[in-house]
Amino acid sequence: MSGLFITGTDTDIGKTVITGGIAAALKVRGLQVGVMKPLASGGVVNQAGKLVAEDATFLMKAAGIGEEKRDAVNPLCLAPALTPAVAAVMSGVEIDISLILRAYHKLTESYEPVVVEGVGGITAPLWQEYLLVDLMVQLDLPVIVVTGPKLGTINHTVLTVEYARNRGLHVAGIIINAWNEAEVGILEKSNEEYIRRLTHVPIVGKFPHVSAIKEGDIPPIELAKIAEEYLQIDELIPIIKRGTRF
Repeated sequence: MSGLFITGTDTDIGKTVITGGIAAALKVRGLQVGVMKPLASGGVVNQAGKLVAEDATFLMKAAGIGEEKRDAVNPLCLAPALTPAVAAVMSGVEIDISLILRAYHKLTESYEPVVVEGVGGITAPLWQEYLLVDLMVQLDLPVIVVTGPKLGTINHTVLTVEYARNRGLHVAGIIINAWNEAEVGILEKSNEEYIRRLTHVPIVGKFPHVSAIKEGDIPPIELAKIAEEYLQIDELIPIIKRGTRF
């Protein structure tokens, strides 16, 4: 099996946009790419009356995956916009990690690679003391860390990378999201330099803020073009293909 696990230094750091961009680019390149949002909180009720994760909807559109696969792409969706462990308690739901693992393996029967997007940061509690990083260890995929350019990002990024490494995970790359090349100053440049020096992890992309992406109004082909321009897709493919059959 092959793929990537996309985590971030915080919630709302841009994991969904980056995951969708990578998936769209791989799809255009001819790969049978799958996507997964194992667990989501803050779900909304769709026109059919079903609670759905908008992040999963975005990822499915980016990868060209139909609605019939939603339960595999996003096996667990909760309404409260809280950390999953708390949202589950409030919803009267017990999180079944084996359900997530079965859904992931089901996806791998039809898709390769599978790009998985985490929830929150690496230590977000999914259920009781079971953290997101525990799921990452079980899936054993190369990790991409999404971070931002703002003040404080050095600390957040280094801690995320080191925590992942301490759990035996391979951190293959870092992507800086919401990067505005026209307004880059000493803050952004020094943050980028220190992240490189302190983590020894390659920065494989600096992705701009694009309002159409945030609103989910961008066609997958356009999303793929932006990803190809700002992410080092050529560098990511060998990472993804380790142990692959394609």
